Amino acid sequence: MLHRLPPRTAIGVLTAIAAFAASCTSEGAPAADPVAYRSALESLCSSSSTEQAALAPPGEIGVATFARSVGEILTRQADDARALRPPADLDDDHRAFVQNTADQAGEWMNLASTSPDDTEEFGARQTAILELSLGRDDLSEAMQVPQCRVQQ
Repeated sequence: MLHRLPPRTAIGVLTAIAAFAASCTSEGAPAADPVAYRSALESLCSSSSTEQAALAPPGEIGVATFARSVGEILTRQADDARALRPPADLDDDHRAFVQNTADQAGEWMNLASTSPDDTEEFGARQTAILELSLGRDDLSEAMQVPQCRVQQ
């Protein structure tokens, strides 16, 4: 089609296409600041820890209510952490951290709907939460965000 246009018009069209293509490509967003990222993630973890510490003990409010509350807190934390932009060298660990937090939230919700009388299932849920907590502690160490450790 360009070969049917007058040379000046064809050059103008090609120049416009090149300019448009150049404006659509980006050099990428600036690299995320590792210190700011770690600070933001630790702030999320501290807020969640404070919320969890404020919960009444399971003996007072019931295991199901307590577990559901912890699950909701961890769900918010996973969502908020998902919105953070990690530095490239922490990208994989960040995704694993978010997934671990979401998985923990799910397990707490499962625990909330499991009868304590079903000792096998209840124990399996508790074990899953413990294993996820230990994995999160390992990730927190690797990512250098000690406030995000479950086992302080």
